[in-house]
Amino acid sequence: MRPTHRSHADDDEPLVRIALRRAVRRLRRDAQTAEFGRFLAFQATGAAGDALVAIALAGSLFFSVPETTARTRVALYLLLTVAPFAVVTPFLARVLDRGRGSMRAAMVVAAAGRATLAFLLATRLDSLLLFPLAFGILVLSRAVLVVRGAVLPQLVPPQRTLVHANSTLSKIAALAGMAACVPGLALARWPRTELLVTAAVYAVGVVPALRTPLARARRPRREWIGARAAARSVSVRQALVTVAGMRLLVGFLVLHLAFSLRREDFGSVGLGFLVASAATGGLLGALVAPRLRRTLREEGIVVVALVVAAVAGVGVGLYFSLPTAGALVLAFGVAAGAAKVAFDSIVQRETPEAARGWAFARFESYLQLAWVAGALAPLAVSIPAGPGVLAAGVAAALLAIVYTVGRHKVRSAALP
Repeated sequence: MRPTHRSHADDDEPLVRIALRRAVRRLRRDAQTAEFGRFLAFQATGAAGDALVAIALAGSLFFSVPETTARTRVALYLLLTVAPFAVVTPFLARVLDRGRGSMRAAMVVAAAGRATLAFLLATRLDSLLLFPLAFGILVLSRAVLVVRGAVLPQLVPPQRTLVHANSTLSKIAALAGMAACVPGLALARWPRTELLVTAAVYAVGVVPALRTPLARARRPRREWIGARAAARSVSVRQALVTVAGMRLLVGFLVLHLAFSLRREDFGSVGLGFLVASAATGGLLGALVAPRLRRTLREEGIVVVALVVAAVAGVGVGLYFSLPTAGALVLAFGVAAGAAKVAFDSIVQRETPEAARGWAFARFESYLQLAWVAGALAPLAVSIPAGPGVLAAGVAAALLAIVYTVGRHKVRSAALP
């Protein structure tokens, strides 16, 4: 029997290379088809780039300034987060649905545009151009959210539900963002270098965007106008109001807990703990949604998400501390992640293809406005930690009841 000889190079293969190979293998298994795999790769590069930009621009230290100054900076941040939707929504609502090939063009422009802006930003951090360049990156990132929801139904692999496909997209984006945090934090002392790396990451996304096959033809005006009328179904409107309420509660809790941590002297360590809990919760929510879909419809997933948020809010509101706050953020992250996956699937299920770009452009802007509206409450008024969380839990319970009753009335009216 001949002895087998293994090279030391195989035994000493770097862990990074092993992890990368396994990640690629898992990506192929999740993708099932080459077309969906390219779309996943495009989303992953965008999410990683967005995370790197956030770390590179995190120069305003929240815990190192007086609370009044912090509130002013947060108000400016809220304006910067909602303004891109005001810019991009009217344009995308007009353009995306009129030509089938416009979706791919939007993906290419978003990837190449963010790469160019990140490169310019790396050389202009000390100039007044910092803010318009960063704003441009935010605008293009918001455009990707709209395109993602509109394009997905054309690329769903056979025998896979919309919930499963949306869950896979959310999972890949979350993992890519979390993975980018490692080099991002390592390069945080050199923001110019980090932004150059970011530009390269964004640029990589141009390749899968160009290779994503989408139908190319121009729709007649009558088709996309008629499709928009069909996009306003009762199921979509009910889900939109409910998920917007959930986003309002998430926005409220983000700012409420941030200022509560300031008053409790937990500092940036506590905030980092909550950010990690939120990221983990969002990832778990994307993983849980397709499992719930085996026994529930998308509307049922929304109700379950609200019940989880309600139980967590009431429990943590009665016994508030840093560990329970982490559990609260984790639970709300799971609930919000699962609810968003279900909502996207409802819109994709109910909305004709010719109106999906218009629908997602409008709905994403509504959800972002809801988040900002929730964040303004603790920004304007100082609220005690426990009672604020308790109120959020009660509000989530009321949302679950109202949505359930509304869905029951719709089903009863549909019966002969």
